[in-house]
Amino acid sequence: MLRKVAVLGGGSGAHAMAADLTLKGLEVNMCEAPEFKEGFSTTLERQEICLIDAWGEERAVKLGIVTTDFEQAIKGVDYIMMTIPAMGHKHFFTSIMPYLRDGQTIVMWPGNYSALLLANMLRERGIKRDITIAEGHTLPWGCRLEAPGRVRVFVDAWKLLLAAFPAKNTGRVINDLKGIYPVVPGENVLATSLNNLNPIVHPVGTILNAGWIDTLGKDFHFYKHATTLSIARAIKAVYEEVARVGEAIDVKLLECPEESFWAKSTIMSVYFKAPFDKEGTVANITEPSSMKSRFIIEDVPYGLVPVARLAHKFNIDIPIIDATIRLASVINQADYYKKGRSLEELGIADLSKEELAGVLHEGFWGGTKI
Repeated sequence: MLRKVAVLGGGSGAHAMAADLTLKGLEVNMCEAPEFKEGFSTTLERQEICLIDAWGEERAVKLGIVTTDFEQAIKGVDYIMMTIPAMGHKHFFTSIMPYLRDGQTIVMWPGNYSALLLANMLRERGIKRDITIAEGHTLPWGCRLEAPGRVRVFVDAWKLLLAAFPAKNTGRVINDLKGIYPVVPGENVLATSLNNLNPIVHPVGTILNAGWIDTLGKDFHFYKHATTLSIARAIKAVYEEVARVGEAIDVKLLECPEESFWAKSTIMSVYFKAPFDKEGTVANITEPSSMKSRFIIEDVPYGLVPVARLAHKFNIDIPIIDATIRLASVINQADYYKKGRSLEELGIADLSKEELAGVLHEGFWGGTKI
C-alpha cells in the first residue's frame, strides 16, 4: 500500500503534485535542488502550498517535509515522484543515487526518455539496487505557479499512460497508483515518451509563430493566437511522423480524433477535462513569451531529438520533424541535435529492434541487469 512519497522539483508540477497527494491522504516530502533554494524559499519557509484546483477551490496544504536535502527527502519513502524539466534529469538522478534503497519506485512525470536514461546511468556506475523505474506520458494536470508557493490547476487528466522499466513491472506500478491517478499501461517506456504531446505540438507551432512571439512577448497565448488551421496542419504532420516511428518499434500513439487537431487547444486537451469551457480554459494559458521558452529549449532537444534519432536509426523519413529541429537551432543559435538526448545515453544506440524489445521488457543489456 502506498503511504509515503517524495516529490522532487520546485516548479508548478511539483507544487501541484505535492499538494494533491497530501490531500489524497499520503505523507509527502517535497525537495528542490539546493541551488534553486532562493526561488523555492516561500514554500520552504511555510512548509505548505496554496493549491487552487480546476474548480476554483483554494486550500492551504501542509506538507510532511519541505527541504533541499535529497537524503532527508527520500529516506523511508515508497515512491519518488520526479516532476522536473527534462534538462534537470541528470542532475537530480546523480543527486539521489547515493540514497536510493531497495524496494523504492521512481516515477518521472513526464518521462521524456528519462526512465532509460536513469537505468543506463545506474548501469554505467555499477549501482545495483532493487528499485523500479517508471514514467508517465504527461503530468496529471495542466497547472501554473501564480506566485511563490501558490499553484493553480487548469485541467485534469482523465487518462494517463504509464509504463515501468522493465515493462514486466508495469502492472505492479499501475496497481499502486490507480487509486490516485487514472493510469493505464503503456507497452513500455518508449511508449510513454513518444506519447508526450508537448514535443508534437509546441515546437512546430512556436517556430511558425516566431514573429508573433518576438512582437508580443508575454502577451502571446499559444492556444489563442498560434493554433490556426495552417499551424494545425503542421502539428498533424509531426504527429503522423511520430506515429510512424512508434510503429517501427511496435508502439502505438494515443488516439486523437480527427476533429481534435482543428480545435484551439489542438490534441493537447483530448485526455484532459475542465469544469466547463475546456477550450476557453486552455486558450487563456500564457506562454511562450520568447523563442527560448521551454516550448523550444525543452521540447526540441529532449522531445523531438530522441524521436529523430530513433527515426534515423530505423530509416524512417521525418522531414517535418527534422526541419523543426533545424529551424529551432538556427533561431536560437544552438545545435539541438548535438545538445539533445542521444540514444547512446539511453543505452539503446546499438540495439536491433529485437534487442530493444528485450531490453525494454526485461531490463537487461547483454546479460547485465540494472
